[in-house]
Order: sequence, then C-alpha cells, then structure tokens
Amino acid sequence: MRQSRIGEFALIRRLRNATRIPHAVRSAVLAGIGDDAAVLKIRPGRVLLATTDLLAERVHFDLACTTYRQLGYKAAMANISDIAAMGGIPRFVLIALALTPRQTPRDVEALYAGVTAACRRAGSAVVGGDTSTSRTGLFLSFAVLGEATPSEVLRRSTARAGDHLYVTGTLGDAQAGLEILLARKAGRRGRGTNARDAAYLSGRHQTPTARLREARQLAERHLASAAIDLSDGLAGDIRHICEESEVGCLIDARQLPLSRPLIAYARAGRRDPIAYALGGGEDYELLFTVPPANVPRVEGLIRRRLLRATPIGSITPAGRGLRIIRADGSVRPLTAKGYEHRLG
Repeated sequence: MRQSRIGEFALIRRLRNATRIPHAVRSAVLAGIGDDAAVLKIRPGRVLLATTDLLAERVHFDLACTTYRQLGYKAAMANISDIAAMGGIPRFVLIALALTPRQTPRDVEALYAGVTAACRRAGSAVVGGDTSTSRTGLFLSFAVLGEATPSEVLRRSTARAGDHLYVTGTLGDAQAGLEILLARKAGRRGRGTNARDAAYLSGRHQTPTARLREARQLAERHLASAAIDLSDGLAGDIRHICEESEVGCLIDARQLPLSRPLIAYARAGRRDPIAYALGGGEDYELLFTVPPANVPRVEGLIRRRLLRATPIGSITPAGRGLRIIRADGSVRPLTAKGYEHRLG
C-alpha cells in the first residue's frame, strides 16, 4: 500500500482503525490518532499532550531553499504548533536525526541552534533524542510533550452547528514564499515581487510562528469550542474539523485575511490570492470555532488587540456540506483541496 495512492488523510484514518487502544489503558487516553496531539491523563487535574512529526528531505524541505538553522527552527515550531492548537503548554522536545555523509558537525550545530531558538520562544526545552545514518537524505523526527487541564484542551471533534469560525494572522503567505524560494533555486526571477515582499513571504515559509499566546487565551478563558493549526491549508484543515465534529461549514472568501505582499505576488502572476489562502499550507495559523455566547468576548479581545483574529464564516449542520461564499456573493460547494506536503 503506497501512501501516494490513497492520500495522507485516508492513510491516517486507516491507521486509526488499525490501532485500537487496549482496554487496560483506554481510560487514560482521552484523544488518540486524529487530533493535532494525543491527550493522556497523567495525574488529577492535568493531562499530557504528545505529538510527533517526521520530516524527509526532498519531501518536506529542500536544503537549497533553507539554512540548517531555519530548518531546525521550522521543524520545532511546526510541532510546537500542534500543542498550541490543542490549547496546551509545550514543555519538552525530543529529536531523532538520520544524517547523510553530507552533513557536517557545524550543520548539525546550526540545526540545533534553530531548534533551541524555537524552544526558547515557546518556553520549552530539548531533553533528548537519537541519531542515525541515512543513505537517501536527511530525516528529522520530532516529539513534543505538553500539558493542560482537561477543560482547556481544544479538540477537532467538538465544533457545533451555529459556532462562529475564526482564524489568526493571514493566510497563504507560506505557499507563496515556497514558490519564491523554488523559483530562486531554479534561477528564475519572482513575479514582479519587490525584495521586501519576497523576504516577507519566504520568511513566512522558513520561520513560521506557532500561535501559542492566542491559543492559551482561548483555552484559559474557555472561549473556543474546537481548534486546529493550519498546516494542511484552510480548505484541508476545515475538512478535518467538519469530519471529526460531523458538521458542515460556510466560509466567506471575502473575509479571508490576506497580507499585502501576498496580494501583490498573486496579482503579478495573474493568480487569485484566495486560492493561496484556501490551498496553501504551513502557515501554522490557528483556525478555531466559537459558540455564539462567547463571540462578544472574543470580539472584545480583538478590539483591544489582545487577539489577532478574523471571523471568516460559521459552522453549519452536516447536511449542508462544506460551502464557500465567493467574491461575487454566490454560494458554492468548497471544492478547493488541502495542501500536500510534497515539494515539486
């Protein structure tokens, strides 16, 4: 069975069905495969959040498009983002590396410097790992452990019809940044993008930021009903929430937050910036749902600039499916696909 034949998300569903939790430990596993992190009961009043990620050279990253320090920073931040999306506090990081003969001690030190910088920003620490050799390319495997109280945990499966849909930051920047980097690698000039915009967009791809502060505000105040980090693109990740929660959604494309550099870049290439917002991955923004009763409090945080988020739609009954309001006001099925983590 090849993953490429069935797709990443279908493979995850198969693995979840194939790894049933034994009865002896079932009461300690509050959430397993299917969310951004597992949720494990460790002691009264606290739960352990655990997530892991494997990154493969020429699949998830290209060393011609990133420095080792940037690679380490992004890899750590992507995993920290999973803990953030669950409403947790990241505590400990473990790293396993499979190195090729091309990597020098200085390269590995630079990679770890990036990891350390990301951990310092998140208030977490590297506590262990492993190293091995690889004949085919560099591999990085991360595990991040975090914690939260049971009531703070944000799941994908707890959105309800009538909830309002919000997203932090801006969307689509990382995808545009990757395109700029790949064009530069191929010796092509960008699509009329000035140096400042190109640096901004490529930076959004190379050094993303996990929305820890925003997620903790929502979790501590019990404002959100569900959440997910945007690693697979808005169109892909809203599908995860809708499938797990058994609901539909209505996204207003006119409200999607877009950065000025992305709009300029897309228009220079005669592309629709909304396509980047829907299908571009690895922004690591936070997509979350808010019950109607909590909307005034969320809007209050936004007005006071304590929360940078934008309302982009609503959760609807499952029978209505996934829909989008287009620029002309018409409502259509959401057909945009999620982001596949594959270069080229």
